[in-house]
Amino acid sequence: MKILKLIAPLGLVTAFFFYSFLPVSLEKKTVEIPYGMSSTDIAMYLYKEGVIRNPLSFLGIHMVKKGKLEAGEYEFDGLIFPWDVYRKIHYGLRKVYKITVPEGSDIYDIANILEMHSICKAKDFLEYALSPKTAERYGLNTFSMEGFLFPDTYFFSKNTHPLTVISVMYRNFLKKTESLREELKKSGMSLEEWVTIASLIEKETALKEEKPLISAVIRNRLKKGMRLQIDPTVIYAMKRKGIWDGKLLSKDLEIDDPYNTYLYFGLPPSPICNPGMDSLEYALYPAKVNYLYFVANGNGGHRFSSTYLEHLANVRAYRDGKR
Repeated sequence: MKILKLIAPLGLVTAFFFYSFLPVSLEKKTVEIPYGMSSTDIAMYLYKEGVIRNPLSFLGIHMVKKGKLEAGEYEFDGLIFPWDVYRKIHYGLRKVYKITVPEGSDIYDIANILEMHSICKAKDFLEYALSPKTAERYGLNTFSMEGFLFPDTYFFSKNTHPLTVISVMYRNFLKKTESLREELKKSGMSLEEWVTIASLIEKETALKEEKPLISAVIRNRLKKGMRLQIDPTVIYAMKRKGIWDGKLLSKDLEIDDPYNTYLYFGLPPSPICNPGMDSLEYALYPAKVNYLYFVANGNGGHRFSSTYLEHLANVRAYRDGKR
């Protein structure tokens, strides 16, 4: 009789133990574990959310594994065992979101994209991306990470640290430009000059066939000591000052800013956007033409000319077309 009295509770404990480790069937359940939450609180939270049958199962695994638990957003789907839950959180296998950074996006555009998808706050990203210390960390001789965050499709989890985002995008830049950077060694340009020219090309035209011509104009004007007079550099100056409202007026061309190539000679101090592969390629290989000027043709492209008189005629044609 005494044996039966001992077996009964032992059986209950055993049944409870096995029950605790039984899987839970879920249909895409998402939970978010905040930073600083204790292992006990995590276990209780997962239990309340229906991800595990008993908080003790999670805590039991944690006592054995003694691993670190990563904060973040996690997604569970299908038949989920408690050790599956623990493994995901221990290794930080967070739910990720697909974001696309278009070619020609500048740091301010990227910051807005990241905040829109809750990857990180725009102001936090800008704090790191615009810091000379961050650029120095990657051995760049420039003032920010502008130009070196490769435009592409990425997968990030929510609340990712800005430095992690920057690191992923910069490593992608290095990977995608490896062969071009080998060619760059023959050009006499620095990495920063090359990317700056590519950023100007990227902002001036979306047409691949025009990129080598824009590249040639930039090179030719630099050789002759002419101001580049590129509108997107003024827009970038206005973004830096927080006064860009989507409209560029003639008075804006007089803004005193080192990025304003209407006032200052030479290249701007750093890239003005993050260029794509075509612009990076044609920054190395300009067309062999003597063009010094270009103006919009009203159809998404440009008219190119070698003399100022030709340029004035093209400007008149553009204005007549608008009228």
